[in-house]
Amino acid sequence: MNYAFDIPGGTLRIATEREELPLSHLLGFAARANPRRPFLFVSKVLGRHIPCRPQGMRDTYRRLSAPLLDAPGPVWVIGMAETATGLGAGVADSLARANGRTDIGYQHTTRRPLAAPPLLTFEEAHSHAPTHLLHRPLPALAHLFEGARTLVIVDDEVSTGQSVKRLAEQLGPRMPKLEQIVLASLVNWLGAAARERIARDLGGTVRTRWCSLLDGQFAFEPDAGAVTGALPADVEARQTGWVAREDLGRRGLHLPPGGARPPALAPPLEAAGRPLTIIGTGECAFAPFLAAEALELAGRDVTFQTTSRSPVLLGGAVARTAVCPDPYGEGVGYYLHNPPGAERLALALYEEARACNTPHPGLAWQCMPIPGALEAAR
Repeated sequence: MNYAFDIPGGTLRIATEREELPLSHLLGFAARANPRRPFLFVSKVLGRHIPCRPQGMRDTYRRLSAPLLDAPGPVWVIGMAETATGLGAGVADSLARANGRTDIGYQHTTRRPLAAPPLLTFEEAHSHAPTHLLHRPLPALAHLFEGARTLVIVDDEVSTGQSVKRLAEQLGPRMPKLEQIVLASLVNWLGAAARERIARDLGGTVRTRWCSLLDGQFAFEPDAGAVTGALPADVEARQTGWVAREDLGRRGLHLPPGGARPPALAPPLEAAGRPLTIIGTGECAFAPFLAAEALELAGRDVTFQTTSRSPVLLGGAVARTAVCPDPYGEGVGYYLHNPPGAERLALALYEEARACNTPHPGLAWQCMPIPGALEAAR
């Protein structure tokens, strides 16, 4: 199928080869304040730029995990910061739930430092914040990481494949029993020749597989005389001495067969009857999603979305943007795109209590820290 979408600054032309879910169900389109890549694929199922129902997100996780049910284990899943931190965890969690496996580990890359130096770093060329860190998994998870026979790298979309390739190349020597690499995404824009080239580069005795919900290719045609938005000056974080939490995925989680349990929320919130939006913050997406999912399963009217460091221009799939406080003192911009209206109670879940004390001018949000480690991390 061929499509054309007008966004501020140009036209996106898309040709799809396979749609497990329709393009209109998966994606909207917008413009970014980023000269490296002035357009944005806006996921409708990710719960980041567009609010989503948790059960719709869970369906996406199940679909992406389905091709992995027979993957040789241990299986180590990595989500790419910041957009796919929740997506990757959801895929790993759904895989563990589907068949009662006990050999599923999860970790996400990060842009925040921990107490110890990172295991490795790599760059994502077209990102607004290109440097990724991957930290050494917790000692209790070393047997899953070092003994992994399947490595799954999850991102929301793959366009050049270079970021996931760089990560896979650096991880290969650290996983001596590795048999296959799975590159999973909601959308894959690589053609057959590009996929084969990446598989050949990863090479050796390790098999490379791809799984996605839509395959196709795209081209962006800028309008004549279009001026590309400049990146804001605050996209690169400064070092603050704040050490990030390790128990929500940066150093790994061991997913139990029944799936990770949601964090406990305060009784006054659970008793409230208003429609509710749970807001994750930056890389902290999976624990807030589990809270939203549990409330929806209990009968609440719940949507979920997450703040982002990605600057987006208004227009297309992004109608409004709320400028959010920097929760971790890094001096970078945070935004909530398409924020909830006044009819919904909004609860933002942060990694640290001190982030809740940051002023939220103009934002009628309740704020709460994630109260403890996910059970999956224990």
